[in-house]
Amino acid sequence: MGNAELKYYSAFPDRHGKMRHYFRIKGKRYPLPAPDSPTFSEEYAALLAEHAPRAAIIRQGRGNGPLEGTLDWVVEQYKAQSPQWAKAKPATKEIYNRRLDYLQSKYGRADLATFTEKGVRRIRNNLKDRPSVADATVDMIGRLWLFAKEHLGMEEIGPNPAAEVATIHTEHESAPAWPEELCAKFEAIDNPRLRRAYYLLRYTGQRRSDVVLMQRKHFDGTAIEVVQEKTGTYVWIPCHRNLREHFKADGIEAQYLLTSTRGDRFRATSLTTMICNQCADFGFPGYSPHGLRHLAGAALAEAGATLEQIKSILGHLTDDEARKYIQQARRKVMAADGMRLWEVSKSGR
Repeated sequence: MGNAELKYYSAFPDRHGKMRHYFRIKGKRYPLPAPDSPTFSEEYAALLAEHAPRAAIIRQGRGNGPLEGTLDWVVEQYKAQSPQWAKAKPATKEIYNRRLDYLQSKYGRADLATFTEKGVRRIRNNLKDRPSVADATVDMIGRLWLFAKEHLGMEEIGPNPAAEVATIHTEHESAPAWPEELCAKFEAIDNPRLRRAYYLLRYTGQRRSDVVLMQRKHFDGTAIEVVQEKTGTYVWIPCHRNLREHFKADGIEAQYLLTSTRGDRFRATSLTTMICNQCADFGFPGYSPHGLRHLAGAALAEAGATLEQIKSILGHLTDDEARKYIQQARRKVMAADGMRLWEVSKSGR
């Protein structure tokens, strides 16, 4: 292919007479090596896939469906054929779909084979302000690549370009448990949906994906029955007196215990957005619905609940998951005891 046929490619001599090569689009220029450089094709393809993915694969006679070999086509096949996708729970698919939607919106029409390690690293860096999302997006590219080679007969695409792209989210941080000041603000809020969401999350200790699925038929007046979406675990949650008083004051009229403005159930992501935004408006940015699950676990442990009791309410499958709450509660008790000993010591200083 001649240079004149390369879309967005331009070259001109600088003031010293040296030829400069660029990928030029929307008024911006990105340096390229000379066309006879061994890395030219790779760098040009990566820039084209990133900045003009639809132009990257425009071909004559294209049908309405995704063209075989493109990212759009591989995603379509992945959802239709992948055992991993078939076994994924709805909450997991929702997370995967957010990553797939992003990749398809940017690079859907690009041939999968044009993805390079350098290009994947650039995709990661474009999302570096959200490290977890960046790493999950790279992981999704890797999954699609492996699926394409294993199940679609695309062995010729070569090594997985995501395999050696380093993660940037190096440490998992648990969602912080809510302080009492923030809880008090939600208990007094005028918005009945936010208030209901708060009470359900705090006093059942369930994940947002389970709270949005709770229905009136699951509540018999004394307890709420839940089959956790993430693990499939059945939990029977006695209704905390504060939650019972809330139900009595606000009532339960719809099919779902928590309903949207349209009268149907919330999407888990919408619930998270709504609560996180309200937390920020209250002056508590960084708090999320999951922090109320942690608060419930801590409250149970501080009240003296056993490991098995905490697991039975929160639905944890392993001791380690629930033990952290007891360890935190014990530290508080030990700290209080230690301080009392200090105060009554001989010097008291």
